[in-house]
Amino acid sequence: MPRTGAQTKPAAQQKPTIDIQIERHFNSKVYTSGSSIAGQAIVRTQRDTPFDGFDIIFTGIAATRLDFVQQYPSHSFRPFMKLRMPLRPSAFPESGVFEGGKTYTIPFNFVVPHQLTLAACDHRCSTPVVREQHLRLPPTVGFWEADDQAPEMAQIEYSIKARAYRGASPGSPPAKLMEGYRMVKVLPALPEDAPLDITFRDKRYNLSKSKTIRKNLFSAKAGKLTATATQPTAVMLAADGCGASTSTARITLRFASTSAETVPPKINSVSGKITASTFFGAAPTDLLPNLGSRSAYTANPSLSYTTTTALFSKSIDKLAWQQRNVSSRRDSGYSSLGVEEDASETDCSEGRGRTGGKGKSSKAYPMEHTTVLKIPFSIPTSSRKLFLPTFHSCLISRTYTLHLSLSFGPTNTAMSLAIPLQIGVETTHQPHFDDGLPSFESAMAADEEAEINAHLQPRILRVLEMEDQSNSLPPGYDELARQMISVA
Repeated sequence: MPRTGAQTKPAAQQKPTIDIQIERHFNSKVYTSGSSIAGQAIVRTQRDTPFDGFDIIFTGIAATRLDFVQQYPSHSFRPFMKLRMPLRPSAFPESGVFEGGKTYTIPFNFVVPHQLTLAACDHRCSTPVVREQHLRLPPTVGFWEADDQAPEMAQIEYSIKARAYRGASPGSPPAKLMEGYRMVKVLPALPEDAPLDITFRDKRYNLSKSKTIRKNLFSAKAGKLTATATQPTAVMLAADGCGASTSTARITLRFASTSAETVPPKINSVSGKITASTFFGAAPTDLLPNLGSRSAYTANPSLSYTTTTALFSKSIDKLAWQQRNVSSRRDSGYSSLGVEEDASETDCSEGRGRTGGKGKSSKAYPMEHTTVLKIPFSIPTSSRKLFLPTFHSCLISRTYTLHLSLSFGPTNTAMSLAIPLQIGVETTHQPHFDDGLPSFESAMAADEEAEINAHLQPRILRVLEMEDQSNSLPPGYDELARQMISVA
């Protein structure tokens, strides 16, 4: 019976399709370094479709768009990862034709790498540290259910793609017949790094600050209060991004008083907030964008996007101050606080790396009181806002700044600090280097162990038999090859 027009399938359904199915996968599932992504590429065609090649690849692409910088928006795409799955010929028809009406299942199994290949960062970098950061796997950016605090102009996407194509003709690339696509979310394992070496050139950060204390506006100086913060340990995210560890903000307070009768000012409260900064550009950067001056000229400038989240606000009841008499110390030309004494209410980072004012000595502040504030904190892990780990890639970077604000004295005088904070990701799958080159340390250790074993092994001396001595010719290549194979 002939088909009627109503029974004819639309043209869109006549096209061959590839469906990517991942085992035990759901839209919000998060993969980390060492995670397995296994599944099948399901090929369905309505008519016979000859093909010459078939690929299944695991890709990572960074994309940026610069608006308001020039007359027309600038778009940049940078693939940084492309893993190709080895496919068995038995998974495909021997005829090289996907027959219409049949379903073909091609399995795949990828493992999220712990590190990118050297080809992922092929541009010039100012220091080896920058290149090492660029060779780390970045997280997914812009494709989470929650707000990852990144602009729409900066995105990082991971996906599984399968495609069939016909062979290339002279002067033209292969023709794509059909393609399947499935995006996955990746939160790579990122261990804690050493604290940043902050100098006076790094304008985004301020680890120390001083203010002169007076009883009232017209009275003489009662002393100088200095707050110095250290970089806290990294906040480590769980591999699925649903939890975060606790860190501690540590602030050392020093009050240099003009007399023994003057007591330190009362610390009323301490509050903290975190600022997430996303840096992105149209061309690969050769430095770490969070360090140095904000207005420093570079060949490849980048834009920044920031969001701020309140973390804590804590009232301080009473502090245990330790008192020390410093009037007996000799004048060394440096202040007892390690900052310039002639700056009444200045940012101590402005004088970092410089000596204190000459002529100033600890005699101006004979008494010193010290105490330490320790405030535990963590980042929120709600379903509305997501904190990505700290990372630096060629086009996109994410850093965090912990802002601490101290309120002290009867007038609630404020003092603010800005400290770098790292957010890392726990490692759940340890990297294995069985298929790659060993590290330098492991190679040296194995070499030393082999030398020791060879030295301790017993040695046997024997006299060669006449038949052994009769063959004075060197062994042939075939014999050497057989010996090498037998040893392996």
